[in-house]
Amino acid sequence: MSAAFSAVGDGTEFAGVEGSLRLLRHVAMVTQCVPDLDPVVAAWTRYLAYQVVERGELKDELCAAWNAPAAAGQRYCTLRPESGQDSYIRFVETADPGGYGPPMTFGWNAMELLVRDVDALAQRLRGSPFTLLGGPGDLFPRPRAPRAMQVVGPSGELIYFTRILPGGSRYGLHGARSEVDRVFIVTVGGPSSDEMHAFYGGTLGLRVMDRMPFINTILADGCGVSHATVFPTSIARIPGRSFLVEMDEFPGAVLPRQRRDGHLPPGMSLVSFLVQNLDDVPVAMRAAPRAITGIPYDGRRVAIIEGNAGEWLELIEGDRA
Repeated sequence: MSAAFSAVGDGTEFAGVEGSLRLLRHVAMVTQCVPDLDPVVAAWTRYLAYQVVERGELKDELCAAWNAPAAAGQRYCTLRPESGQDSYIRFVETADPGGYGPPMTFGWNAMELLVRDVDALAQRLRGSPFTLLGGPGDLFPRPRAPRAMQVVGPSGELIYFTRILPGGSRYGLHGARSEVDRVFIVTVGGPSSDEMHAFYGGTLGLRVMDRMPFINTILADGCGVSHATVFPTSIARIPGRSFLVEMDEFPGAVLPRQRRDGHLPPGMSLVSFLVQNLDDVPVAMRAAPRAITGIPYDGRRVAIIEGNAGEWLELIEGDRA
């Protein structure tokens, strides 16, 4: 969670609808659409020590599973953190602009990465293609609190970098295994926190912490609203104590994300989750599941569902490879 947060009220400990399915199991990958692939890959490998594990052009089979046939042939590059953990970031070169606002739109908007030393990283990013928005700073006024900063990447990707010390996370999360490690929180913004709770807590069965009202200057700037704007924010916990989904209720002036017909959503396009069985998914899929090769699919079945804020969730069937 962002160091730009300032709580203006108390949250309720785990409330709302909670199902028994707990469909989502692991964040396998975040896909970010970028206007120019090569500078983004160069920046992530040089300054964040991410490693290229796959390059190519999007194949027809994968785009058919997404029901995004116009994306076929677009260049992509998949990166992995220096730690080697199996949670990836894929950049896809499209004609669309970057993701950070203003104006921000409904859907996936930010990814939060684990780091060992957020202050040292801030120094290292000076003069780089990464632009500091806020921090570093402690999230809470207590010992061993998580410490974070907010950055915009070279293609407009909104990134939170967070250090977690042992025993410092209220969710039982563990810290980084390399200087810059994997994504551990993905953030979605929508018009109604009630609807997002119903989707992630009720439909997908995750354990949801009830919303807290926060002032978040980074989101306020992205949405083009006053810094005094209150953002109701809540967390859905993915089993395993490794990943969280953050849900931010956006102001009424924010609009749905526009997508070219047959293409991926622009900006932070989709988040890939492992699920045990696609036949258990209680939501309509954009297309029939298909077996897909390559990282991180490894021949497993893949399908896309959409959340209440218009966000795309790519579901990959099976255990971690």
